[in-house]
Amino acid sequence: MKTFRSALAAVAVVLSVGTANAITISDPTDWASGWAFSFVTITGVGTASITFEGAGGNPGARVNSTTVTPGVADFAYGTALYQASSVAAPPSGTAFVMKIDVLSGAGAFGQGQGILALVEQGGSIYSASVGITGFPLNSFTTLTFPGTFLAGNFSKLTGPGPATPTFDGSTPTRFGFAAGNAQSATLTQYYDNWNITYALPVASAPATPVPTLSQWVLVLLATLVAFAGVLAQRRRR
Repeated sequence: MKTFRSALAAVAVVLSVGTANAITISDPTDWASGWAFSFVTITGVGTASITFEGAGGNPGARVNSTTVTPGVADFAYGTALYQASSVAAPPSGTAFVMKIDVLSGAGAFGQGQGILALVEQGGSIYSASVGITGFPLNSFTTLTFPGTFLAGNFSKLTGPGPATPTFDGSTPTRFGFAAGNAQSATLTQYYDNWNITYALPVASAPATPVPTLSQWVLVLLATLVAFAGVLAQRRRR
């Protein structure tokens, strides 16, 4: 019986299941350091500003994003790039969630401001539209903007690099956000507590293949079973 049990144990299969590591990029200094603020005019003559304010946040400091876009053809964004943290680019197809607290300010109306997720690689900044803030937001409200790191989802805002970013699991990458709109006149909104989170899958260990039993092995197993039965009968006698 012991020999028979050993033979059966030889065909056991062990599988390992992959898990995911969540990575969150956030600002531990409450906007005080590590940020690069600028603006970009997409079309027309619109302008934007994005500035640090030491009070009025949720709590503490906040960012003031003001757009001045007179007409429907004038489109501008204020950009905020977090330069204090650089990580390897996520693999292509990785899902992300960007969160930020938003408060409506002077001149806000309609849909508020549009939000872009920013990626910086090699001095070039790329953006992907992830949603709008809405209006009114009479107190700081945490908004969630999901997206996917796919090169085709991003377009270049500024810089000397290629037209789209590289999501290859290795290229040094920084993140940020932008807020803006068109035909806004002068519109202000406030932002605080920005972060972006994505998960990197851990590859599963390959499953051990189940050995194929040949005809002779099957005969041997049958013989062992029969032999075990004979021994059991003799012990009972």
